[in-house]
Amino acid sequence: MKTRSPLTICLPLAIFVAACVLSLPTLVIAVVWMTIGVMALGHRSLESFPATGINREWLRGYRGACLWFWHLAWWPWYMRSSIQDVTGQIGNSLHRTKKSGDKELKSSSDRRSNDDHD
Repeated sequence: MKTRSPLTICLPLAIFVAACVLSLPTLVIAVVWMTIGVMALGHRSLESFPATGINREWLRGYRGACLWFWHLAWWPWYMRSSIQDVTGQIGNSLHRTKKSGDKELKSSSDRRSNDDHD
């Protein structure tokens, strides 16, 4: 098990602050990313997140806030099964739409060729 260093845990917060300071577009992107993270994960206590490789003192106080931010920044990792389900459904619907579009195209071209022969 890999132990996470304080630098690793604080890095997303530092990147977020840097993005907010750099320019307005990066501020918007950072805020949207974290907003999606909050909406995707919902209200969860810090103890509900995996604590492997994280020292117990990071679960309280300012360190806890930094750790909670770290979990929010990595929200796609926690949502990967849901994301795979949604992308699979989108892919299936696109595949069905493409198949039905091909059938409609083929039937309309058959009708046109029959009209030409009449």
